[in-house]
Amino acid sequence: MSEQKSIYINPLTDFGFKFLFGQEENKEFLLSFLNALMIGEPTITDVEFVDKEKVNENKDGRALIYDLHCTMADGSRIIVEMQNRYQTYFEDRALYYLAGDLYLQSKQGNLWKYQLVPVYGVFMMNFEWKGDLDQQLREDVGLLNMRTHKLFSNKLRMTFLKIPMMTKDAQSCENMLEKWTYLMKNLESLESMPKLFMRDPVFQRLDEVAKVSALNPKDKKDYEESLKIYHDNYAIAETERAEGLAEGRERGRAEEKRAIARGLLKLGMTDEAISQVTKLPVSQVAALRASL
Repeated sequence: MSEQKSIYINPLTDFGFKFLFGQEENKEFLLSFLNALMIGEPTITDVEFVDKEKVNENKDGRALIYDLHCTMADGSRIIVEMQNRYQTYFEDRALYYLAGDLYLQSKQGNLWKYQLVPVYGVFMMNFEWKGDLDQQLREDVGLLNMRTHKLFSNKLRMTFLKIPMMTKDAQSCENMLEKWTYLMKNLESLESMPKLFMRDPVFQRLDEVAKVSALNPKDKKDYEESLKIYHDNYAIAETERAEGLAEGRERGRAEEKRAIARGLLKLGMTDEAISQVTKLPVSQVAALRASL
């Protein structure tokens, strides 16, 4: 569906994500989502948005910049990140963000005893995962004792939400997490909020707030710019993916030719004859002969 005809904001865009989840007046959306995601934790009744940029004191002046940075009533921190494309060292970046926030808790003077409040990282991944995590919707990573496999410390926890793993339709969603993930993935293409979801007050309000027609002129302009960037990046990613698949197929065909050539070499055929059969250059066939 083209962006002119879209009824709802795309929450995967930078503007859409921060508009829906990063504003005080829409805090109920973030609370509902976090409580659905963070299994095993006490119910989050409120969060306070803090400055998204915290400057680390590294010599290079590198800053920690988060999409959303919140604190809970007990002082615990929550970092929320939306990532639309995989990047090299993504896992390291996630860990760096949380470690950096732990470091920023240090206090000046000799009275600080290294007491830390927990830091939770929520990483929403709108791309195919290339790491070691299982192919399921959500994954929790914490600090475990390697011998006992029990929790070593609750001060650091990362939760990964893999949006492409949401393959259910609206009627099949069984819980709030699945409903939120379904909407993140599909909201822009919907013509109306699913009736099943409208039983919940939080989605009734989302139905009002998330409509493009409800944006003021400035927000609408900012959204359209953010949407263009999102779609451009998606097109680039799809092109890279297609090129990668084509390159992989080509490598596969080349390796198949080399495997055939090795077999023919063992049968005693000449380099020239093998070249004619496999379409490999004679020089490559000779190199394969030398490697046997």
